[in-house]
Amino acid sequence: MSAELTPAQRAARYTLIVFLVALGVWMLWRFLPALCWAVVLAIATSSLYDRWIARFRGPHRRLWAAVTFTTLMGVVLIAPLIYAGALAVSEAISLARSFLETARNGPPTPPAWVVAIPWVGEWFRAGWDELFTNGGFAMGAFSHARPTLIEWTRLVGVQVVRRVVTLVFTLLTLFFVYLYRDELREDAVRASHRLFGESVDRLLVRAVAAIRATVDGIVLVAVAEGAIMGAVYALVGVPHPVLLGAVTGAFAMIPFAAPIVFGLVAVVLAIQGSLGAAIGVAAAGVAMLFIADHFVRPAIIGGAARLPFLWVLLGLLGGVETFGLLGIFLGPALMAALVAIWRGWVSEAPPGHELKPGP
Repeated sequence: MSAELTPAQRAARYTLIVFLVALGVWMLWRFLPALCWAVVLAIATSSLYDRWIARFRGPHRRLWAAVTFTTLMGVVLIAPLIYAGALAVSEAISLARSFLETARNGPPTPPAWVVAIPWVGEWFRAGWDELFTNGGFAMGAFSHARPTLIEWTRLVGVQVVRRVVTLVFTLLTLFFVYLYRDELREDAVRASHRLFGESVDRLLVRAVAAIRATVDGIVLVAVAEGAIMGAVYALVGVPHPVLLGAVTGAFAMIPFAAPIVFGLVAVVLAIQGSLGAAIGVAAAGVAMLFIADHFVRPAIIGGAARLPFLWVLLGLLGGVETFGLLGIFLGPALMAALVAIWRGWVSEAPPGHELKPGP
């Protein structure tokens, strides 16, 4: 049996532990987003994974369940990116051809409905002609923009490679989280009890509930918004309605970002002369956003995590500002933990401190 540590040895031991933890965090800093995404996805899909693993039998059921479910998650995450990338390349080629056709055939005709506006129409026509006819706009712009486009393409390529690496490590981590989910859950509970006591269970439950509710309220609602707007785009004849619907859904995960997409679509339709279609897209987008942000999303997130709407909104905005896209899920979880701490602290206040009415 080892002798009891002296105060100096105990201090040295804790210093070593802190140093090793800090060194490990510094070493794995670039992989922390992948680890956090894996944990968030594992928590969000835990109920689905319970149903999935129940289908497997045999001594290796956990291994096969983890492999197949991680593969399914990878397909769900990667397939839309491949589709969007292929369409983006196609649109870039189409844009370059439009530049060349403009150089050969002259400037396009300005929108008739803008030209017909009193006082504004003549100014717009003069600016339009100056833009496209002064010095060969198409070829000049293309030649001057070529170095910028090359540099921009290089930067985009680097970012794409980084995101792909993060996605690969996220899926790899997710596989091991699924495989050892029970052990990790027990270890997390034991560690939290040893550090903070059993009262921390309430915080953990609230944080996990907030992450699940945020996935339901953000991701599922955003998917529904993207599907609805994709149908609207198809009805009014917008090119690539599926891609634009997916982009709208992706932007809908970020608070107040969806209007950027359907607003730009409405502006483009208006410039092309389809004023009725532009009004229809804008009206449908505003109505859908109002219902989702004021009724559906607060009810799902706030109800499950027991958060008022103000704290849900602050958690979303603050999380995005601080942690990026990952903050969409971490922000409400942090706010749920803080609200749980506040409520627990208030409920444990000794009696007799209530405010007394004045004279």
